[in-house]
Amino acid sequence: MRVVRVTDKVFEVEGNLKVGEIVKAGECFAVVVSVSEEEPEYMKYAGELNREEIEAYMPDVVEKTVISKCFVLRGMGENTSPKVGDEVREVSDEELREFHLRNGEFRIPYFYNLLKSCDIEIAKSVLLRLKRIFDKEEIIDILLKEVDYMMLHHMLR
Repeated sequence: MRVVRVTDKVFEVEGNLKVGEIVKAGECFAVVVSVSEEEPEYMKYAGELNREEIEAYMPDVVEKTVISKCFVLRGMGENTSPKVGDEVREVSDEELREFHLRNGEFRIPYFYNLLKSCDIEIAKSVLLRLKRIFDKEEIIDILLKEVDYMMLHHMLR
């Protein structure tokens, strides 16, 4: 899978990733925030042409594309935006460990922006993944409790 579009905080990947999955494109870490199908732009302008006829002669023209949107996890120094064409892959536990440790201390400076910009469930999935890697970090437990409280508060509204 490869990056097909890049904006300041988000990049898009042509391919079906899982929402909440943490990925890497170039040197950039990101979390998948949505997956959707896009119809080719030129199909909108096909007008009176019969979809079945087009599909019979040019099946690749009517194929929908699966696009996964990824929110960039910033605030860890060298983390830069990916480039169109960069390969995208799932991040290993060891890479996540290295990404979150600075001078031997656990850091998660992007979390506020993630929580502010994305769904609470996505923020929780990131914390749960980090909990498996850093099982003794109290800050993760505290953040998980806060996220659970926010989810409960949101449901009761």
